[in-house]
Amino acid sequence: MSKEEILSRYEQIIVKTNQMNVYGYDLQEVTFKLKTMTQILLDNKLDKAERLLSEIERNLKVIEAKGPESMHRERRLAWLEVYSDLIQQMAIFIVLGLILLRFSFIKESLMSGAPSWRSIWKIIFAISFVSIFSASFGLIRYGKSAWSFVDLQVIWVGISGLIGGIWVGLIVGLANSLFRLIVIPQFGIYFMLPFFAGLISALFYHLQRRRPMGLVYLLVAGYFVGFLHSICVYIPIYHYLPGWTFLFAIAFLSIIEGGIIFIFFVLSRQMLLEDRRKETERQLFRTRLQFLRAQINPHFLFNTLNTIAAICGEENARRARELIIQLSTLFRRLSKGEGDFVLLKDEFDYIDAYLNIEKARFGDRLQIEKDIRLSENGLATQVPILVLQPIVENAVKHGISRKAEGGILTIKAEEMETNVVIEIRDTGIGMDEATRLTLFQDQEAAPLESEEHAGIALSNIRERMEKLFGDQFEIFVESVPGQGTNVKIIFPRSED
Repeated sequence: MSKEEILSRYEQIIVKTNQMNVYGYDLQEVTFKLKTMTQILLDNKLDKAERLLSEIERNLKVIEAKGPESMHRERRLAWLEVYSDLIQQMAIFIVLGLILLRFSFIKESLMSGAPSWRSIWKIIFAISFVSIFSASFGLIRYGKSAWSFVDLQVIWVGISGLIGGIWVGLIVGLANSLFRLIVIPQFGIYFMLPFFAGLISALFYHLQRRRPMGLVYLLVAGYFVGFLHSICVYIPIYHYLPGWTFLFAIAFLSIIEGGIIFIFFVLSRQMLLEDRRKETERQLFRTRLQFLRAQINPHFLFNTLNTIAAICGEENARRARELIIQLSTLFRRLSKGEGDFVLLKDEFDYIDAYLNIEKARFGDRLQIEKDIRLSENGLATQVPILVLQPIVENAVKHGISRKAEGGILTIKAEEMETNVVIEIRDTGIGMDEATRLTLFQDQEAAPLESEEHAGIALSNIRERMEKLFGDQFEIFVESVPGQGTNVKIIFPRSED
């Protein structure tokens, strides 16, 4: 075909394209090809021009046959697929990120910013596995690599360098580049993309002297990793894209991938802060429990030993032996760790040992009544150690012992539907409303022997039980001055 004939066909196609544009056909793909056709004609490559003209004519016939609405619908579906894939990729990324953040060496590296060599090799192995798995998942889903848009493999390589530094970024990047070369050898020089992503992130790590890296710095570093990937994606098709579309596509992909890297570090820092908060809470509970033990150990021990000495003076060896066994039971229970749980049945046995010793001290001034009506499941319910004893001790120490004539301590336990209800009632001196309202305030600084110490015990009990049972735990305190106090606690029964 002569050049004049080719130019004539070219003019006819342009006329037809303009007409179809008027009727709202989507001709973006054809427009790209016409732009390429212009360059081919300028280079006088007639054979290539003829083949491209035939291809454009076929495209116009297909587009015209489908109609403008159908073409727009197909384009919308294509974009919907892109966004759907992005959501899937984000879901995969979040799951893998949460798995990584369960490893202590990842947490330590994020917190310190200077991992040890032992941690470096663990980070290399973990993130290499995650990044290669991300690429393999794309192969499984589509039968080909999903390396054309959001590339989780490149993102993980970038994160590796920002976490572990130069060697981590280079080794993880090299491992992923070799994976690409093995899986798709025809990928060309672009198989080196993960290596260069690891190099860029490692350089950002090296340039940032202050640890940990600031979030703005991480955002910029992530953007450069995304920029490298987007350049590799869109440079090969530069001639098919209008200038503004080319620049927008590069910026859009860079922002998305940089944003994903940024989100990883934001979420990881939030999780680390939450871990620290929980550890602080554990230390607080540990301190408060030790505080309760400090209340029991010295003062209670001294009083008990005095009681045993008095009984020995009366030459009642059997009774003295019983009290020593009860005392041994108490302190053996106190040797348990602060995070330990016990069965409710064991907690009642512990209270019995405590009350047997107090009964020996106070004699007829302390009357004890018990009404335990719990099923096997109820008695098998697990509770934190030292949740009932402090209430009983408060009743004896701050209530009954302060009455000259003494009083009655009643312990009642029953089940209501799926809950266990325990009441500890005394006929001691009671308390006024102002004192009752302060029972659950934070009073850690109160002296051990102050009247406020009862409030510390109740506050500690409520916090530990709420930690275990949440909103299903309730505690109520009623008191009348001169008549006594009633403490009721409610929590779920074990169903095992």
